Formats: sequence, C-alpha cells, structure tokens
Amino acid sequence: MKDLKIVLVDDSPIIRDYLETTFTRAEGCNVVGTAADGIQAIKTIRELRPHVVVLDITMPHRNGIEVLRDIRKEDLDIVIIMFTADHSVVLEEICLKEGANYYLNKSEILDLVAICKELAISKRMECSVGCSAR
Repeated sequence: MKDLKIVLVDDSPIIRDYLETTFTRAEGCNVVGTAADGIQAIKTIRELRPHVVVLDITMPHRNGIEVLRDIRKEDLDIVIIMFTADHSVVLEEICLKEGANYYLNKSEILDLVAICKELAISKRMECSVGCSAR
C-alpha cells in the first residue's frame, strides 16, 4: 500500500501541529513535511515531491498564491488544497484560476480530511494496478 504524501504549509505552528496530528489518524495519509513560510514551502515541495500540498494563503516571505503559481509552473500533478481563514469569493476565484484543486476555509477540516482520504484510496487503487515512481 502506498500512502498519500502530504506537505502542510501554514505559518501557524498550532495549525501545522493540529493538521499533522489529524492526518496521522487518517488511514493512508502521511505528512512528509511542513513549512512555515512561502520560501520554505517551495523548497520543501521541490525536495519532497508530495502528492498533496495543504497551503495557507497568508504567510510571511511569499503568500500562498505566489507559492501556488510557482509550483504549478513546475508540476501539474500535485493536488493543491488552499486551506485558509481568508475566505472570500474573490480569493477563491483567484486560487482556482491559478491552479488550486480545492479551496477550503479552515473551519472545513472534516472536508479536508475527507478529500485526502479519497485521494489516498485513489492512490492505493493506482498502486494495485502498478505503482509509479511518485
């Protein structure tokens, strides 16, 4: 069985720790890295090549939208879930236009976990047919 590799990007250590604990309990999900700012996020994502990035918008050095744009230029396969307290229709439209797969408010933690569990199931199904290098 191949676990879904997840990178968590949020400037709040409380949010990062909470999400990491939550995903530890979610079958098939494996947090492989975390980042606290936009520069660290890009470096971590490039190094670890996760299947999923959970990405906050408001962060130091580079915001989540800038990170989203940079990662999308390099990798179209990573599932990017914008997970933010900055919920607005305008931000949601921008993020989806720039290539985010999902846009969730931080109050939608159950939806976040459900999406990742579903992606983990898909990854396992893919592996039963023939695992790729990723």
